[in-house]
Amino acid sequence: MIHNYLKEISKSTIALNVENYTAVEIEQQYIGKPPATDEAIEGAEKRLDIKLPMDVVAFYKTSNGTSEILKQTFGDFTAIEQIDWLKNIQPDTIENYTEMGNEYVENLKHSIVISGLNHPHQVFIIAPNGKNTNWQYWEFAHYIPGENSFKGIEKYLERLDDFLKDQLKNKNETQNKLI
Repeated sequence: MIHNYLKEISKSTIALNVENYTAVEIEQQYIGKPPATDEAIEGAEKRLDIKLPMDVVAFYKTSNGTSEILKQTFGDFTAIEQIDWLKNIQPDTIENYTEMGNEYVENLKHSIVISGLNHPHQVFIIAPNGKNTNWQYWEFAHYIPGENSFKGIEKYLERLDDFLKDQLKNKNETQNKLI
């Protein structure tokens, strides 16, 4: 299912922003990267000192990241070799949200950034910690208060696919009105 969502997301985002993609991506209508190797996934788990959730591993075995999805809104999915703890790459983010309370800050401290590494719109996976005994998944944008949680990578991809299809529909309707 992950591959199907990535194909649909690719088609929509290329149609929305064709100028942002390579000739190969446009021809193939796909912005995903070649799958991550088992060695790369194991290397990331060793570097992060954690076992990644199965759906995240499945995502990386499907595509080792993506090109940027929407320049102004969504970043790219980060290659497995580059994902890292939020506290290592953006410690200021954790400090900036201390007023949200201890549980919120603990979640940020246990967050791994898997999308939008250098972008204001990111996807975090949050390792079990404190009261949270399961992995959590957050869509986090610095320009929107709080977070949107979702139940796994496939649910996020489904929401992203729906959003992009709505954007494409709106773009097409606007173009038709101008003609």
